[in-house]
Amino acid sequence: MATTEGYAARPGGSQRLFLAEVEAADEENQVALTVEAFREFENGQMPAGPGARSLIELFAHIDAVLHEAARTPPKILEDDAHLESLLRKLAATRHIGPANFCWFCDPSKALCLKLAGTPNSTKPLIGMCDSARCPQAAHHSCHRPLWARQADAIEDFITNRRVAKGERKRLEPERDRALRVVAEIDSATSAHLVGAD
Repeated sequence: MATTEGYAARPGGSQRLFLAEVEAADEENQVALTVEAFREFENGQMPAGPGARSLIELFAHIDAVLHEAARTPPKILEDDAHLESLLRKLAATRHIGPANFCWFCDPSKALCLKLAGTPNSTKPLIGMCDSARCPQAAHHSCHRPLWARQADAIEDFITNRRVAKGERKRLEPERDRALRVVAEIDSATSAHLVGAD
């Protein structure tokens, strides 16, 4: 398609339309996943990680707006349209990282941009994400299996006698970090389970 449009001297025709469709579908998917994260918050399943507190505060604010809107007649909130409109701006800041969600609300706080020396970037550098340290990264319940598998894989290397002693020692902090993230996710989830009893 690109080659044909190039030969016909009409670049951007079908490509532009296709790209617009992809971007619209991606935006709707982002909104749907953000609504899902909000629903987990409503059910008491809090996110974990350095960016969890600010995300919880945003969700609490949106929850308060929804409760206020539900109290004023004659509005009836039967679907997610109002919620989606409230979450649409937040959804635009959500980026899928390696075993985390980056809620890229404030570029000046992004650890990846600080490390790369590009503080004026409009998107995070997901390849440089260190979600255990970035103040905008949050771990949700869907990320727990990834962190648990990483901890198990690292543990296999550490207990393997064929791996050099120095390498095993170097891997211990990585394993401990993965186990800490798993414990944080479990703690956020168990708070929900204790509240449900």
